Amino acid sequence: MKRLLMMGACCLFVFGTSSAYGDDRNVILVPQEVKSIFLEEMRTHLDNLNEITQALSAGDFKTAAYIAENKMGFGHSVREVMQQQGRTDEEIEEMLMKLRESKSRIDHPGRGMGRFMPDEVREMGRVFHDAAAHFANIAKNVATPPTTDDYQRVFTALSEIIDVCSACHSSYRVE
Repeated sequence: MKRLLMMGACCLFVFGTSSAYGDDRNVILVPQEVKSIFLEEMRTHLDNLNEITQALSAGDFKTAAYIAENKMGFGHSVREVMQQQGRTDEEIEEMLMKLRESKSRIDHPGRGMGRFMPDEVREMGRVFHDAAAHFANIAKNVATPPTTDDYQRVFTALSEIIDVCSACHSSYRVE
């Protein structure tokens, strides 16, 4: 009984005090339909991270690289649209290369969610997509069989993606 009371007091303390503090993250105001799409995109990235960790746990570095590059890398939405249009992998890669090299990536909010975001959030998005591409490059180049150094590089690169997610979600919320 004493133990149950102690657990109840702990829960009351934790849950009671956490609601006393407001959410002090910066607010990004967007239209409701944009908010829904944006939050779905964030949930999809979380699912992608889960797929990557599952692939890594199975030792499937190529699949992990594919997910990062094609579902999280810069231009992943463009890739999806072009695939639906029946474009070849070569055409898609050529278009993505042009977009990556374009100055508009730096000076322009883009065509995706970035156009609705403040500059700081857009920069975090750029860093996220770059981290995903970096991870993909590391994972593609893992030796067979993988070495301890390979695992260390892969998980360090994965951590860089997660760090960006954490920093953004700790700093911002959409409304």
